[in-house]
Amino acid sequence: MPRNRKSNSNGTALATLEPSALPTISRSEANKLLKQRAQDLYHEARAEREDRIRQFETEYGRADRIDHTLLRDLQHLQTRFAAIAARQFKYAADNHEPKVSKFTKQLGEIIGELSSHLATERALELFAPVEERDFVGAGGTIGRKGLDDSILANYNVIDDPLGPKNVTPTPIYQDADEVCLHGDVEPYEDDPSRGACAECGEEFDLATAGNTEDT
Repeated sequence: MPRNRKSNSNGTALATLEPSALPTISRSEANKLLKQRAQDLYHEARAEREDRIRQFETEYGRADRIDHTLLRDLQHLQTRFAAIAARQFKYAADNHEPKVSKFTKQLGEIIGELSSHLATERALELFAPVEERDFVGAGGTIGRKGLDDSILANYNVIDDPLGPKNVTPTPIYQDADEVCLHGDVEPYEDDPSRGACAECGEEFDLATAGNTEDT
């Protein structure tokens, strides 16, 4: 069948440019790319965590310990409130600003409780550990945080010779934190055309020496 051609305003035929074919890789090669991408995402997450901690400590001070700097800041604030209360007490007749003495303790308790809660929530998120298993997984699996199949977008992934057909990563079980790559599928002794993943047990049709011509 001839290729479609377009004509410009002068009647000259222009050849249609067809997209170049994607490079072809096997499923086992695709799994290696996925594993490497998961490892990269893990290291990126660790680096981002360290960067967030540095930004936080640059703005607010060290968070890895309670030191004299923090104690001094609190003492300065306490002294300032006490001075305002003392001035108001001495010069009460000379100004109309709100009196702070009767609210100082109450506000301190409220702010302290809320600040403690918010600070704890932020700290838990800020210093949450970046676990390698959440990204890289173990054995023939990848952690959910590490699965980035967009890395395969520029490849045409085909089944491995003498391997499982139509394999894509799937969770080991519902709501599992790990995704199985099905890299080790063992054939059944009584039916070599079928097999099960040694990692998660999922069943697949297999490409065998007798049917590779048809796959």
